[in-house]
Amino acid sequence: MKTQSTLILLLLFTLSISCKDEEVSPQKAILGKWEFIGIGNGRIEAPSGVKWYYEYFEDSLRLHYQSSTGQIVKTKYYWENSGFLNTEGTTYKCVFYRDTMQLDYVHINAIFMSSFFKRIK
Repeated sequence: MKTQSTLILLLLFTLSISCKDEEVSPQKAILGKWEFIGIGNGRIEAPSGVKWYYEYFEDSLRLHYQSSTGQIVKTKYYWENSGFLNTEGTTYKCVFYRDTMQLDYVHINAIFMSSFFKRIK
């Protein structure tokens, strides 16, 4: 009986470990295409009527699609040792919530400190 209980507990423990979600690093989570949905200070306060997108690639390339003009701008991004995202000399803290990304300015003050994006599949 004791052996059977031990086996059941071991099995449950093994299953609980294998079922845990693996945490995805920001370097992987940012990859893909993101639609700008608004700005704010911790929450979306000013939804944007402007349509534009960022697309992040593994080789540190970021494309900025401006829908109103049809313009595509290529820039580079990199991850600082502190884990912050740096693009075009601006540093951001990235926060991911499922298919939403929040970019918070780190070293500057702005009226709206956060930009919000929705992943496009």
